[in-house]
Amino acid sequence: MLKASVISQRLLKDNFALLWLDKTPLKKPPRPGQFVMLRSWSTLEPLLARPFSIHDLNEKAFAVLYQIKGRGTSLLSQVRRGQKLSVLGPLGKGFPTPPTPKVILVAGGIGIAPFLFAARWLKAQNYKIHLFYGARSRKDLLRLTAFRALKIPVTITTEDGSAGHKGLITTPLSQTLKDKAVTVFACGPLPMLRAVARLTQEHNTPAYLSLESRMACGLGLCLGCVVETKHGYIHVCQEGPVIEAANLLND
Repeated sequence: MLKASVISQRLLKDNFALLWLDKTPLKKPPRPGQFVMLRSWSTLEPLLARPFSIHDLNEKAFAVLYQIKGRGTSLLSQVRRGQKLSVLGPLGKGFPTPPTPKVILVAGGIGIAPFLFAARWLKAQNYKIHLFYGARSRKDLLRLTAFRALKIPVTITTEDGSAGHKGLITTPLSQTLKDKAVTVFACGPLPMLRAVARLTQEHNTPAYLSLESRMACGLGLCLGCVVETKHGYIHVCQEGPVIEAANLLND
């Protein structure tokens, strides 16, 4: 792993953080949907680096958006400008070039992480974009100002009804998929991804899912991120994290 300098770290609401790092150590230009392995501590515990989607990118730096919920992310949240941490990436398979002129981004919770980078990438290629964002409550919605600054339409649902429509994000998504020539990119909890996979199959909509999984090495060597798909088990870090939606179904 190479060393990257911290450019900034900003704590967001309810234990979420946005970390910007010098992108010089990245071994190649990243693609939306790819991830990096980060380690900010020199102790033996925690033993392993942590995986993070690339949330945003500019000419000099890249950002990760993450939730502080364990020992590794707690230590990561303590780094400040000028410090260095270990980085490996970009890793895995990212989102493909969409086959339709319109793309729907479907995010569940912290599954919003890869989509600001994806939105910038798609806009640069003149795709029309619509963000569908579901969360448990208003406090779990992140980075909406950044998406709206890109003039992207945003549909929001929350399970408690504190923002947007009350319910699951798959409800408005189902309505939008009717008679629409779109491609769907989705990231979020596995039950949401399975629901998106079923909906897009029903509507014959091209769809790609970014899987979330615990990872140890990020290189496909440890079997720590194996997920069952229609065609058998895959390493999320190598065959994913982005896969075709149909492959997630076990029908």
